[in-house]
Amino acid sequence: MPNLTGKTWAELRGMTPSEIRTAQAAYFAPLSKKELIEFEMDATEFADKPEVTTGEHGILTREQTVRDALGDVLRVETSERTYYPTGEIDKITKTVTNADGDEIDDSVIKHHIGPQPEGNFALTVVLAPRDVSGITAPWHGEYWKLIDMGSQASLWAVDAPASVLLDLHEELWAISPAGTFGVLAVASTQGNWFLPKAVRHHVGMSGAEALARRDAIADYLDGLGKDTAELRAALDEQEQMEGAVAALERTMAQLWSAMRR
Repeated sequence: MPNLTGKTWAELRGMTPSEIRTAQAAYFAPLSKKELIEFEMDATEFADKPEVTTGEHGILTREQTVRDALGDVLRVETSERTYYPTGEIDKITKTVTNADGDEIDDSVIKHHIGPQPEGNFALTVVLAPRDVSGITAPWHGEYWKLIDMGSQASLWAVDAPASVLLDLHEELWAISPAGTFGVLAVASTQGNWFLPKAVRHHVGMSGAEALARRDAIADYLDGLGKDTAELRAALDEQEQMEGAVAALERTMAQLWSAMRR
């Protein structure tokens, strides 16, 4: 919470409640309506309830509008899914448009039935419970533990279809201690296959919500006595993974070596 008065603790102790309230009022006086709402809600972006259409095999489209504090549109995030005849997801196409309807971001995640093509061999790093027996989401593919993190969590490598990795995020987030576990980043051994915001876009998080989740994971690591400065400075999922690895006093080279085994 910001210091609304600009006074030191010692100065505040010497003031009356009335004087403190007057000093706080001076802080708010020049703020606009938008700034006042942002202060009150502790957020700068606000997402509408997503509009979802479904078909025989599941979700077809998902559209969510993100607005500023006054309700003006900042961007619209849309995802479309296609399916194989068997019901498995084929492609997830994501687009982001600005308030004028101009496309500013896009990505396509392809789910291949059978072996992954060499150029799209996908791996992810997941912060999960040390005992994953309670995970109900299907972990199709292969997964293995990389690093134990205290008594409650571990860092896992997972080689699985992209849709499974992304859908797993919400279930992990709800496991006790709630708001700690989740997909840290989706990465690739062959080029930059995924955008650095793949998880955020998939689950419909705003930027502020994504940063709050990053900080929740950092709080857990703080409790283990780890240095989380790099993690807390991370602004996308790739940086978040790198920050978590640094907090664990490892290097990315060690991580990749363990993931490739």
